Amino acid sequence: MLRSLAASAWTGEALVVWGGSAPCDVSGLCADGALFDTRAGRWEALPGFLSARDLTDGAAGDGGFVVWGGRGCPGVRTACGDGARLDLAGRVWNALPSMGAPSARAWHRTVWADGAFVVWGGAEPGTNQVLGDGAVLERGASAWRAVASASSPSGRRYHSATWSGLEVLVWGGSGGVFPDVALGDGAAYDPRADRWRALPSAGGPAARWAHTAVWTGTELIVFGGLGCGSDASGPRLCGVGARYRPGQDGWVAMSQDGAPSARSGHTAIWTGTEMWIWGGAAERCADGSSGPCADGAAYDPARDRWRPLTATERATPRAGHVAAWTGSEMLVWGGELRCSGGAEPCSAGEAYRR
Repeated sequence: MLRSLAASAWTGEALVVWGGSAPCDVSGLCADGALFDTRAGRWEALPGFLSARDLTDGAAGDGGFVVWGGRGCPGVRTACGDGARLDLAGRVWNALPSMGAPSARAWHRTVWADGAFVVWGGAEPGTNQVLGDGAVLERGASAWRAVASASSPSGRRYHSATWSGLEVLVWGGSGGVFPDVALGDGAAYDPRADRWRALPSAGGPAARWAHTAVWTGTELIVFGGLGCGSDASGPRLCGVGARYRPGQDGWVAMSQDGAPSARSGHTAIWTGTEMWIWGGAAERCADGSSGPCADGAAYDPARDRWRPLTATERATPRAGHVAAWTGSEMLVWGGELRCSGGAEPCSAGEAYRR
């Protein structure tokens, strides 16, 4: 079954997908998931545990896959304030502790930070309140601890949060709900010291939300999203990105020559040498169409150069999907698909090799 707004993570051997939006129940939400084992080349259904939800977030680490929060407890106007950890070896779910847990929320971010799961930001769908707090669950702990509030970023949703190996890098997002408010700032959180530091704004990307961000091992690359200006039709898509280097505490501009068209709902993965942007919704895709795209490009930060990712004729235009890098290929799955209308059905998932 196709779906969007699902939680997903790459475990190092498998792509895990859980929950999301699809006609699984009367609310259009799902309480199931599956794991694609790349070694076996097949999907394995996961046992049920949590209630149906979307706009949750997941992260993998320490032999487990964690899902927390979301929307649908019950109905799309109610946030979820619980979560669970899937033991990947035993395929068994266990509830996360409730003591000290973050308040119920959706649109948040969950990051595995080498020994701890960090949940931060998001919004409460019932009140439309954006949130600027979070909590950390240490390995083996029976309770969460609050993330420091001093020097933390303002409340936001649709932001990015990326682990650098030392800090959780939070950037951008929307500071409002209906209407959204583009943010162009961020901060770095050190979970060991429980301390924030502001990221510089000079030279950074234009304010935006629903963008992507990848960590290369030395820098953060931000691309795409919404909020780069507006017109009568609403917020404009973003087609410009930038790179943040913690070692220099500064931003570096990216070449736009050969970059994908402005878009949101795309995915970004790091291959070890390149950032691959794939799919998403654009006003003009590479084939001249609009809406979900079946195109992308690879960015080499060492050369500050883009090259096209050429899709096969069978590639399915999609947005809001999930993606993972296996070490040799990019797996993409689900999302909002634009089918050709031919005899063949839409493809739920595809693999793209170098």
